[in-house]
Amino acid sequence: MGAPTGHAVATVLPPRPAFGRWSLAVPIQLTPPAWHFVPPRLDAGELALLEPLFQDLAARPLPTAAAAERWLRDESELLARIAAEQARRYVAMTCNTDDQTKKQAYLDLEQNVMPRVKVLADALDKHFLASPGLAHLDEQHFHVLIRKRRTQSELFREANTALQQQESELQTKQQGILGGITVEFDGKTHTLQQMAPYYESQDRDVRERAFRASLAARKAHWGELEDIYDQLIALRQRMAKNAGFTSYTEFRFLELGRYDYAPKTCLDLHATIESCVVPAVVELDRTRTSRLQIDSLRPWDLEVDLDGRAPLRPFATQEQLIQLCRSIFAAVDSRFAEEFDVLVKEQLLDLMSRRGKAPGGYQYQLEDVRLPFIFVNGVGLHGDVQTLLHEGGHAFHSIQCREFDLLAFRDYPIEFAETASMSMELLGLEQLGAVYSPADARAARKKHLEGILRILTWIASIDAFQHWVYGNEGHSREQRQQAWLGIRKRFAPHLDWSGLEDALAMQWIAQTHLFNHAFYYVEYGIAQLAALQVWRNYRKDKKGAVEAYRRALSLGGSKTLPELFATARVSFDLSAAKLRDLVADVMAQAKG
Repeated sequence: MGAPTGHAVATVLPPRPAFGRWSLAVPIQLTPPAWHFVPPRLDAGELALLEPLFQDLAARPLPTAAAAERWLRDESELLARIAAEQARRYVAMTCNTDDQTKKQAYLDLEQNVMPRVKVLADALDKHFLASPGLAHLDEQHFHVLIRKRRTQSELFREANTALQQQESELQTKQQGILGGITVEFDGKTHTLQQMAPYYESQDRDVRERAFRASLAARKAHWGELEDIYDQLIALRQRMAKNAGFTSYTEFRFLELGRYDYAPKTCLDLHATIESCVVPAVVELDRTRTSRLQIDSLRPWDLEVDLDGRAPLRPFATQEQLIQLCRSIFAAVDSRFAEEFDVLVKEQLLDLMSRRGKAPGGYQYQLEDVRLPFIFVNGVGLHGDVQTLLHEGGHAFHSIQCREFDLLAFRDYPIEFAETASMSMELLGLEQLGAVYSPADARAARKKHLEGILRILTWIASIDAFQHWVYGNEGHSREQRQQAWLGIRKRFAPHLDWSGLEDALAMQWIAQTHLFNHAFYYVEYGIAQLAALQVWRNYRKDKKGAVEAYRRALSLGGSKTLPELFATARVSFDLSAAKLRDLVADVMAQAKG
C-alpha cells in the first residue's frame, strides 16, 4: 500500500527528455505530442525560465471556447514539465535518502521554485475562471476540471506557500530517518523491510526476536518522529485557518477533492468496518490461535503459515521479480504485459530494498514523457509480488489515460487510483498459477484474501486516528497515545500486546501516510470495496471485467468518482449491506 542490490534507475532517467518516437512494439501509441508552447529543452527547475511562460498565459485573452481550450493545452504543457521535474527529483531522493546532493536538489525545488510556482498557478486559475471563454466551454466535458479549479482558487492563500515549504522539509526529514534505520539481527545488518521474512518463520522464537529487534530500532527514533508530527499538525492547522476554516479536516477534504463524500461518511464507514469486518477477522484469528497451538495471538504471529509451510520466496533479484509479475500480467491480459515491458525497457523500475532507500512503494508519473516510474522495496517474498501488482495497476492507469493532452484529465481521483491498483492485485491473484505450483498459489491466495479483511481494520484505525488528531487541536502526546489505544481496541480487540503497551500506543508512527499525505488513507478502504466488486466480476466474466476496468482507467480524471466506478461496472456503495456481502464473499473464497 506501498522493495542482491536494486537498480538506481533515477541515475539513468534523462533529466529533461525531448518528445520523440518510441521504438516499442506495443499496441498503444507511445509518441507524446510535440511541444506547442514550452521550449523542448526548458529547464523546469529554473524559476527565471518559468516565470515568462506563466506571464504569457496570464496575459493571454480568452474570448472564446477555442481560445480557452488552446490556453488549457499550453498551460498543461508547462505544468507537466514542472511536475516531471518534481517527480525526477523525488525519485532520485527516495532511491538514495543518504545522498545529500539528491536530497538538496529536491529541497531546492520545493523551497525556491514551488512556492512561487503556486502563486503563479493561482493567478492562472483566476485568469481562467474570470475569462469570457469559460462560459462557452462544453460544460459536460469540462465540468470536473472547472470544479477542481474553482476549489483550488477558493483554497489558495499565498501565506500557505511558506507553510507548505516547511511541511515538505519535515516530510523529507521523516523519510531520511526511516530510510536510515537498520536492524542488527542474525549476524547481519538489515533494513526494516528486509526483516519481513523472519516474521514468516515457523520458529516462534525467531519471529518474536525479529519483532523486538525491529521495534527497538524504530523506538530509538520515536522522539524525533513525534517532534516532526507535532510540527506537521501545527502547520496544517495554520494552513486551514489561513484559508478561513476552523478545522483542518474540512480544509483537507476540499483540498483532496472529496466531493462525493464527507467526514461523516468516513466515520460511518469506520463503524461499518467495526461491525462487519472486525468479527470476521476475530474469527480468522481464533482459528489462527488454535492452529498455532498458542494461548494468545501476539503481534509476531500474524504472518506465519498455518500449515507449517516455509515462507514462499519466489525471487531473489529484481529481474526475477519482473519476470514473475510480467507472467501474471500476461495471464490477466496480454496488453498489460506489453505495457509493463515499456517500463522495463525504459528502466522505470527500482524494486529491491537496500540501505538508504526510503520505505514503502509508489508509482509516480513522469508527465513530460507520460510514463510511470515504479518504486518498491522487495525482499524476496510473495508480498513483494503483490506490491508490484499493486503499483503495476497504478502504472496501467497512468498509461491508459496518457493520451489526454490536458494534465487535469490525467490527474484521476485518489479513490479510483487505488481501485486500479487493488483491482490488479486481485486479478493477479486469480492467475498465480501462471508462476506458482497449485499448492503455493492456493496458499498465497488464501493469505491475501484474509489480509484484505485485516487491512480494512487497519485502514479504519488510521483514518479514525487522523479524524481524532485534527479534531482535537492542542492535544498532548499522551492524549494522542490514549486515543490510538482506544481506536485499536475497537478494531483489533483480540491481539495480545502484554508487556508491549508502549509499542501498541506508538504503533501508528510507522504509517508514513500520516506524515507525508495527511488524511490520505480512507481511499484504500473505499477502493478495496470497489476492487472486490471488480474481482467478483472477473471471476464471472474475465474478458468483460477486464474491458470495463481498462475503459474506466482510460477516463483518467475526466469524470466524477461515481461515474468512474459505474464505468468499471461497480457501485460507489459504502453501506453495511454492501460490506457484509463482500466480506461473506471473501470469507467463502478464502475457505474454498
